[in-house]
Amino acid sequence: MMNGKIIAITVILIVIISAVISMEITQIGHSNTQVHTSSPNTSSLIEHDNSTTLSTTGRDAIFIDRKDPKKSLDVPQYAILKIKDKIYALGGYNDEGVAVILSEDLRPICHAKLKHKLWRAEKYDEDRFVAMSIWYWYSETLAAAGSNITMFDYKFNQIWSVNGNFTDFKVANNKIYAIEHRGNSSYLDIFDGNGNLIKSFKVLDDEEIEEGQQYSLTLEVNDSKIYIPYISGNVTGPYKLMLLRFDEQGNLELKKEIYVTKEPEGVEHIFSHKNGLLLAVSSSSCRYIYVDKDGNILGEATWLPPSRNGCWAKAKVLNGRAYIFGWDPNLFTGYVGLINESIYAIYLNESIYHAKAQEIFVQRNGTPQGNSLVRDVLLDGDKLYVIGLVQMYPPSGAFIAKVDPYLNEDISYLLERADVIYLEDIPPCKS
Repeated sequence: MMNGKIIAITVILIVIISAVISMEITQIGHSNTQVHTSSPNTSSLIEHDNSTTLSTTGRDAIFIDRKDPKKSLDVPQYAILKIKDKIYALGGYNDEGVAVILSEDLRPICHAKLKHKLWRAEKYDEDRFVAMSIWYWYSETLAAAGSNITMFDYKFNQIWSVNGNFTDFKVANNKIYAIEHRGNSSYLDIFDGNGNLIKSFKVLDDEEIEEGQQYSLTLEVNDSKIYIPYISGNVTGPYKLMLLRFDEQGNLELKKEIYVTKEPEGVEHIFSHKNGLLLAVSSSSCRYIYVDKDGNILGEATWLPPSRNGCWAKAKVLNGRAYIFGWDPNLFTGYVGLINESIYAIYLNESIYHAKAQEIFVQRNGTPQGNSLVRDVLLDGDKLYVIGLVQMYPPSGAFIAKVDPYLNEDISYLLERADVIYLEDIPPCKS
């Protein structure tokens, strides 16, 4: 296992995953957990006169770029939400955060600058959302980073914030459940809607986890049960995919070995799916594992890349459908897909599903442009919103596309004819 010095430098390894394209290099430290109620995070808040909206014409896709090439990554590229009939695109880069509010037909309304970039976000209720932000601190002798769990209202007022080294969180049962790494262990913290810590208990020690995986723990909450998958094993393998189940009092109810593999893996997401759990697994191939609540395998799906040279896999379960998205390292493009559980691979003697997936890539004059990735998806009625990042000349920056939720549309075509909007031309949100 890693020694104390390395741990102090490398907490929140999820930052590396977030920067596959943008090449972020992060050294990480830890700060004690505490609640803050001040609101220094915005330079402008929301209440905007629609008469200054950039365009009255809706569209199916847009790029949000920066006029300054040095700020091409300071765009809302990470998370997408819908609050009060508006689309919220969230993101930023390094220690600068940015958010853009759009209409349902992707007309930009206003933008807000934030204290930190927002890496993940979930809606709490009709007026508030919870986000995990990542921060960095540099000096001539020290570089450090961490992550916060923060609640905002729909005007981007910061209601409360908790400092820590968080790797994942979920909103459920009017509470916020978060995985935090402290010292040589990972803990499950439960907060109420006011940011008060209700319960905190240890879920795993570093020595139980395969080296390099200990700061990427993810969780799911279902019927007041907390599920945490992890990879166990030393650096040379073999590796075990394990599943933990706790009640809200911290009692361990299940510690299950799902399977053993010879190749290193990582679990990017875990979600409730039908009567069980969906685990999105990154390895030499992309796949999800569908297990029951006791960790018994019910099915498995494989998808891109076909050459099996590596995968960054993410997933969301929306309206009972399992969406997959991420980055294909073979084509240097992001993709979004939908698992089709009705089609089986007949030639395999196990339950392997095919996945219907589209590559997200930008075309200029019919030529695909690489360096893109999909960060998040949002299902709203009969439309699926897709958000991600493209780096090319031009357009570049964040993209948002509105597509058929069954992925019957040509997403590449939508991106090719997308409007290019510069963040500097979007009016600031007003308080």
